[in-house]
Amino acid sequence: MRKSKKFIGMPVISLAEGQQLGTVKGLVVDPVGQKVAALIIEQKGWFSEQKFAPYGKVRSVGADAITLDQSALVEKGASLPDILKLFKDKMGVIGCKVLAETGAQLGVVDEYYVDETNGNIVGLEVTGTLLNSLMKGKTFLDINFVKTIGKELIVTSDNAAENLVKSDGGLQETVKQLKDSTSQLWENTVQITKELSSKTKEISHKTVEELESRTKDLGNFTMDLGENLLEKMKGKNRGETVEPENLNRQDEDLNRQPIEDNVKVVELPPEALKRQEEEVPVEDSPSEAAEETLSTNPPAESSEQDSKKE
Repeated sequence: MRKSKKFIGMPVISLAEGQQLGTVKGLVVDPVGQKVAALIIEQKGWFSEQKFAPYGKVRSVGADAITLDQSALVEKGASLPDILKLFKDKMGVIGCKVLAETGAQLGVVDEYYVDETNGNIVGLEVTGTLLNSLMKGKTFLDINFVKTIGKELIVTSDNAAENLVKSDGGLQETVKQLKDSTSQLWENTVQITKELSSKTKEISHKTVEELESRTKDLGNFTMDLGENLLEKMKGKNRGETVEPENLNRQDEDLNRQPIEDNVKVVELPPEALKRQEEEVPVEDSPSEAAEETLSTNPPAESSEQDSKKE
């Protein structure tokens, strides 16, 4: 297939005469048959009448030229009344708004594609409006979804929007596929979120169980430690200073057998038992000595007192 604009300016060659008959100035579209009815031929001359080449008479459309079997196939409009009528009606496709039967506007026709072998329109290139919110660039709409081609509007079926194909950059993806991809992406996101939430809950539950277990172990350890400390404090209050092991050791000592006495007794001679007594002079006590002195030497004061009395 070929874009309609690619036809413009191509030379038209007669194979029989081997000469150029002119160049393609435009295309005449049959809206009912949804095809190109004829090529508008531009020839040299100021006042030359407009001529057409019915597309059914075209031998081939090549990369560089369009060929006809003979020059007689290029005719004046008067000889081709149906084609002339379509030409005068100016049934253009490019620039028409594309509207679905639901009333939704899909965009505007920027180009249309033609099958070179028979001139049938195979699809429309649509841009703008609804497409801007769905995808960027140009999209292709197959002609099978087109119901009516008019002067200003092209009406499509209800499901046309879901069958638009992105055509820019060689990438082709329908809006439906795009929606499906988006829906699948959303479902995958939801699924991943659910799995992540489930794993988070599982990890949280395990963490809580582990924390409770460790807290319980710590509580038991603290309780045992407290009981041991309490028992030790009770032992101190009772004044227990001897450990049970020492008490048992003392009991063992008391139950031991007496040691055999190996001491030898020797009789001493009678002389060794006699006691020599020495007479020790008895000294007067200080009080007795004082009395004796007073008796021999009376005090002077008493004598003086006696003399005064006299």
